[in-house]
Amino acid sequence: MRRIYDLDKQDIVPSHLEILLWQKMPERSMSPRITRLMDDAINLFQDLAKPRALVEDFEADGFSFLYEGKGMNAPDGPVPFIAGRTDATALMAATMGDDLAVKCSELFALGKASLGYMLNVVSSAASERLGRHMCRLFLERLRSESGELKEIKVQYYCPGHCGWHISGQEKLFVALRPDEIGISIDSNWVMHPLKSISGILAAAPIEIHRFRQGFSFCPECREHKCVERLELLETE
Repeated sequence: MRRIYDLDKQDIVPSHLEILLWQKMPERSMSPRITRLMDDAINLFQDLAKPRALVEDFEADGFSFLYEGKGMNAPDGPVPFIAGRTDATALMAATMGDDLAVKCSELFALGKASLGYMLNVVSSAASERLGRHMCRLFLERLRSESGELKEIKVQYYCPGHCGWHISGQEKLFVALRPDEIGISIDSNWVMHPLKSISGILAAAPIEIHRFRQGFSFCPECREHKCVERLELLETE
Protein backbone atom coordinates (compact mmCIF):
# COMPACT_ATOMS: atom_id res chain seq x y z
CA MET A 1 0.00 0.00 0.00
CA ARG A 2 1.18 3.50 -0.86
CA ARG A 3 -0.50 6.46 0.80
CA ILE A 4 -0.06 10.23 0.96
CA TYR A 5 -1.10 12.01 4.16
CA ASP A 6 -2.09 15.66 4.45
CA LEU A 7 -1.34 16.11 8.12
CA ASP A 8 -2.84 18.33 10.80
CA LYS A 9 -0.09 20.72 11.87
CA GLN A 10 -1.49 20.75 15.41
CA ASP A 11 -0.26 17.17 15.79
CA ILE A 12 3.36 18.25 15.37
CA VAL A 13 3.51 21.62 17.16
CA PRO A 14 6.17 21.22 19.88
CA SER A 15 5.67 22.26 23.49
CA HIS A 16 7.76 24.88 25.27
CA LEU A 17 9.63 22.11 27.07
CA GLU A 18 10.43 20.29 23.82
CA ILE A 19 11.77 23.52 22.34
CA LEU A 20 13.99 24.11 25.38
CA LEU A 21 15.25 20.54 25.38
CA TRP A 22 16.14 20.80 21.70
CA GLN A 23 18.44 23.67 22.67
CA LYS A 24 19.67 21.72 25.73
CA MET A 25 18.27 24.48 27.94
CA PRO A 26 16.83 23.61 31.36
CA GLU A 27 13.20 24.40 32.08
CA ARG A 28 14.21 27.16 34.48
CA SER A 29 15.45 29.08 31.42
CA MET A 30 11.86 30.07 30.60
CA SER A 31 12.12 33.78 31.26
CA PRO A 32 9.22 35.98 30.09
CA ARG A 33 11.31 37.11 27.11
CA ILE A 34 12.12 33.55 26.02
CA THR A 35 8.51 32.50 26.52
CA ARG A 36 7.29 35.33 24.27
CA LEU A 37 9.90 34.47 21.68
CA MET A 38 8.83 30.83 21.66
CA ASP A 39 5.17 31.80 21.38
CA ASP A 40 5.91 34.11 18.44
CA ALA A 41 7.88 31.35 16.71
CA ILE A 42 5.12 28.80 17.36
CA ASN A 43 2.55 31.18 15.87
CA LEU A 44 4.69 31.57 12.76
CA PHE A 45 5.09 27.81 12.55
CA GLN A 46 1.34 27.31 12.72
CA ASP A 47 0.85 29.86 9.96
CA LEU A 48 3.52 28.48 7.62
CA ALA A 49 3.85 24.71 8.14
CA LYS A 50 2.31 22.50 5.47
CA PRO A 51 2.98 18.97 6.70
CA ARG A 52 2.62 16.10 4.25
CA ALA A 53 3.86 12.55 4.33
CA LEU A 54 4.25 9.53 2.10
CA VAL A 55 4.24 5.94 3.41
CA GLU A 56 4.69 2.81 1.35
CA ASP A 57 4.71 -0.78 2.61
CA PHE A 58 8.02 -2.53 2.17
CA GLU A 59 9.07 -6.16 2.51
CA ALA A 60 11.73 -6.54 5.18
CA ASP A 61 13.64 -9.12 3.13
CA GLY A 62 14.47 -6.35 0.65
CA PHE A 63 16.00 -4.12 3.29
CA SER A 64 19.59 -5.38 2.98
CA PHE A 65 19.77 -4.09 -0.59
CA LEU A 66 18.25 -0.77 0.43
CA TYR A 67 20.49 -0.44 3.47
CA GLU A 68 23.80 -1.13 1.77
CA GLY A 69 23.58 2.21 -0.04
CA LYS A 70 27.06 3.11 -1.23
CA GLY A 71 28.79 0.73 1.15
CA MET A 72 29.60 3.42 3.71
CA ASN A 73 27.61 2.11 6.68
CA ALA A 74 29.19 1.25 10.01
CA PRO A 75 29.89 -2.50 10.24
CA ASP A 76 28.00 -2.93 13.52
CA GLY A 77 24.86 -0.82 13.20
CA PRO A 78 21.65 -2.10 14.84
CA VAL A 79 19.22 -1.23 12.04
CA PRO A 80 19.67 -4.38 9.88
CA PHE A 81 19.06 -6.55 12.96
CA ILE A 82 15.87 -4.64 13.78
CA ALA A 83 14.60 -4.53 10.20
CA GLY A 84 15.05 -8.28 9.86
CA ARG A 85 12.79 -8.97 12.84
CA THR A 86 9.82 -6.70 12.20
CA ASP A 87 6.18 -7.71 11.98
CA ALA A 88 5.66 -4.99 9.35
CA THR A 89 7.86 -2.41 7.65
CA ALA A 90 7.21 0.70 5.56
CA LEU A 91 9.26 3.37 3.86
CA MET A 92 8.42 6.90 4.94
CA ALA A 93 9.17 10.50 4.04
CA ALA A 94 7.54 13.63 5.45
CA THR A 95 7.94 17.35 5.09
CA MET A 96 6.62 20.56 6.59
CA GLY A 97 7.10 22.49 3.36
CA ASP A 98 9.60 25.13 2.31
CA ASP A 99 7.94 28.24 3.75
CA LEU A 100 9.51 27.77 7.20
CA ALA A 101 13.10 27.85 5.92
CA VAL A 102 12.29 30.82 3.68
CA LYS A 103 10.81 32.72 6.63
CA CYS A 104 13.86 31.95 8.80
CA SER A 105 16.13 33.42 6.13
CA GLU A 106 13.89 36.49 5.81
CA LEU A 107 13.97 37.11 9.55
CA PHE A 108 17.76 36.93 9.69
CA ALA A 109 17.99 39.29 6.71
CA LEU A 110 15.68 41.75 8.49
CA GLY A 111 17.86 41.74 11.61
CA LYS A 112 15.39 39.61 13.60
CA ALA A 113 17.95 36.93 14.35
CA SER A 114 16.43 35.86 17.67
CA LEU A 115 13.06 35.10 16.13
CA GLY A 116 14.68 33.50 13.07
CA TYR A 117 16.75 31.26 15.30
CA MET A 118 13.75 30.32 17.46
CA LEU A 119 11.63 29.51 14.41
CA ASN A 120 14.42 27.23 13.21
CA VAL A 121 14.48 25.49 16.59
CA VAL A 122 10.69 25.12 16.64
CA SER A 123 10.88 23.56 13.16
CA SER A 124 13.59 21.13 14.32
CA ALA A 125 11.56 20.09 17.36
CA ALA A 126 8.49 19.72 15.14
CA SER A 127 10.39 17.45 12.75
CA GLU A 128 11.12 15.13 15.67
CA ARG A 129 7.42 15.16 16.56
CA LEU A 130 6.63 14.48 12.92
CA GLY A 131 8.63 11.25 12.99
CA ARG A 132 6.84 10.10 16.13
CA HIS A 133 3.49 11.00 14.59
CA MET A 134 4.24 8.88 11.51
CA CYS A 135 5.00 5.93 13.79
CA ARG A 136 1.60 6.32 15.46
CA LEU A 137 -0.23 6.57 12.14
CA PHE A 138 1.45 3.40 10.88
CA LEU A 139 0.60 1.52 14.07
CA GLU A 140 -3.01 2.71 13.92
CA ARG A 141 -3.29 1.41 10.38
CA LEU A 142 -1.78 -1.96 11.32
CA ARG A 143 -4.18 -2.29 14.25
CA SER A 144 -7.17 -1.44 12.08
CA GLU A 145 -6.14 -4.19 9.66
CA SER A 146 -4.91 -6.87 12.05
CA GLY A 147 -6.53 -6.33 15.43
CA GLU A 148 -5.08 -5.04 18.67
CA LEU A 149 -1.34 -5.76 18.23
CA LYS A 150 -0.86 -4.73 21.84
CA GLU A 151 2.73 -5.95 21.99
CA ILE A 152 3.85 -4.13 18.86
CA LYS A 153 5.67 -0.79 18.88
CA VAL A 154 6.65 1.29 15.85
CA GLN A 155 9.95 3.14 15.69
CA TYR A 156 11.54 4.97 12.78
CA TYR A 157 15.15 4.64 11.66
CA CYS A 158 16.76 6.92 9.15
CA PRO A 159 19.94 7.38 7.11
CA GLY A 160 22.44 9.53 8.96
CA HIS A 161 21.75 7.86 12.33
CA CYS A 162 22.80 4.70 14.18
CA GLY A 163 25.44 3.62 11.67
CA TRP A 164 23.23 3.98 8.60
CA HIS A 165 25.24 6.35 6.42
CA ILE A 166 23.49 9.42 5.03
CA SER A 167 24.24 8.16 1.50
CA GLY A 168 21.51 5.59 2.16
CA GLN A 169 19.11 8.35 1.18
CA GLU A 170 19.89 7.63 -2.46
CA LYS A 171 18.42 4.14 -2.63
CA LEU A 172 15.66 5.07 -0.23
CA PHE A 173 14.56 7.91 -2.51
CA VAL A 174 14.71 5.69 -5.60
CA ALA A 175 12.45 3.16 -3.88
CA LEU A 176 10.00 5.63 -2.32
CA ARG A 177 9.95 8.48 -4.87
CA PRO A 178 9.04 11.24 -2.37
CA ASP A 179 9.23 13.90 -5.06
CA GLU A 180 5.49 13.24 -5.22
CA ILE A 181 5.16 15.31 -2.04
CA GLY A 182 7.89 17.78 -2.95
CA ILE A 183 10.94 16.23 -1.22
CA SER A 184 14.27 15.88 -3.02
CA ILE A 185 17.92 15.28 -2.09
CA ASP A 186 20.99 17.11 -3.33
CA SER A 187 24.41 15.72 -4.25
CA ASN A 188 25.34 15.52 -0.55
CA TRP A 189 22.13 13.57 0.23
CA VAL A 190 20.64 16.50 2.16
CA MET A 191 16.86 16.68 1.93
CA HIS A 192 14.95 19.67 0.64
CA PRO A 193 12.83 21.24 2.01
CA LEU A 194 15.00 21.41 5.09
CA LYS A 195 13.64 19.72 8.23
CA SER A 196 12.11 16.94 6.13
CA ILE A 197 12.51 13.39 7.42
CA SER A 198 12.81 9.98 5.79
CA GLY A 199 13.55 6.40 6.74
CA ILE A 200 11.80 3.16 7.62
CA LEU A 201 8.91 2.54 9.99
CA ALA A 202 9.59 -0.69 11.85
CA ALA A 203 6.80 -2.48 13.73
CA ALA A 204 8.08 -5.01 16.26
CA PRO A 205 7.91 -5.95 19.95
CA ILE A 206 9.64 -3.40 22.17
CA GLU A 207 12.58 -5.70 22.94
CA ILE A 208 13.57 -5.65 19.27
CA HIS A 209 13.94 -1.87 19.42
CA ARG A 210 16.08 -1.89 22.56
CA PHE A 211 19.82 -1.52 22.18
CA ARG A 212 22.66 0.03 24.14
CA GLN A 213 25.00 2.78 23.00
CA GLY A 214 28.01 0.53 22.58
CA PHE A 215 28.54 0.67 18.84
CA SER A 216 31.67 1.88 17.07
CA PHE A 217 29.97 5.08 15.89
CA CYS A 218 28.38 6.09 19.21
CA PRO A 219 31.37 8.15 20.52
CA GLU A 220 31.16 10.37 17.43
CA CYS A 221 27.41 10.96 17.71
CA ARG A 222 26.47 14.42 18.94
CA GLU A 223 22.71 13.94 19.21
CA HIS A 224 22.03 10.51 20.74
CA LYS A 225 18.46 10.75 19.47
CA CYS A 226 18.15 6.98 19.77
CA VAL A 227 18.04 7.34 23.56
CA GLU A 228 15.25 9.93 23.53
CA ARG A 229 13.25 8.04 20.91
CA LEU A 230 13.47 4.77 22.80
CA GLU A 231 12.44 6.46 26.07
CA LEU A 232 9.36 7.85 24.33
CA LEU A 233 8.58 4.49 22.75
CA GLU A 234 8.77 2.73 26.11
CA THR A 235 6.05 5.02 27.50
CA GLU A 236 3.58 4.74 24.62
